[in-house]
Amino acid sequence: MADGQVEHDITDALVTKAEKFLSPERLAGYYKLARGDRKIGLLLYERNTELSEALYGVIQGLEVTLRNAMHNIIATSMGKPDWYDTIGLNDSEINAIYDAKKKIEEQAEPITPGRVVAELNFGFWVRLTGWPYEKTLWVPYLHKVFPIKLKRTAIHDRLLDLKSLRNRIAHHQRIIGGKRDLRLDYDKLLETIDWLDGDMANWVKATNCFDLRATKKLRKPTYPKPAIPAAVPVPEEQ
Repeated sequence: MADGQVEHDITDALVTKAEKFLSPERLAGYYKLARGDRKIGLLLYERNTELSEALYGVIQGLEVTLRNAMHNIIATSMGKPDWYDTIGLNDSEINAIYDAKKKIEEQAEPITPGRVVAELNFGFWVRLTGWPYEKTLWVPYLHKVFPIKLKRTAIHDRLLDLKSLRNRIAHHQRIIGGKRDLRLDYDKLLETIDWLDGDMANWVKATNCFDLRATKKLRKPTYPKPAIPAAVPVPEEQ
């Protein structure tokens, strides 16, 4: 149960409703973690939601910091805030920029570099750290975004891993009970923000609730008490 929510019972009726509206397939992984106990499985589903919510705020901190840091360094170095229109990009990135501009137009807003940058998803910026852009973007510009001395490949691999976590959360998938170590993921998120800016990392660390939720014990469901069989009357002696 997340902070501020009202205590509630996991009843058999609620489990039945959850299976109807969430689907048995979505809950199957949680039931497996709970060794078949459907009530505990639903509590694990709640825990997954709580931790996803807590981590998404940290991911937001990374995503917004990264994209603006990358945009600022390229725009400043090239002297062009709309650098994405003049620098050589691959088709996937060109298409992403086209879609971003189209979405801005549909919102009846003027197309500005700030709006375009905000519309481009995390994957776009991660791809800019890939090997196709090593000579055109990394060497002249993007290595300056990360003051810490790490190879481009190490940074790219870290961002790919965190993008995978981000996508699982964004698509409401299970992040508990699998191969991911959420505590390690949390530490990696903060460390990666710290690579960009220490003050931003400290701010994100101070304003999220992951530690609180990750250490909270899973509450126990209530089960109906077994009915006590009625006493069998003893026939009177004749």
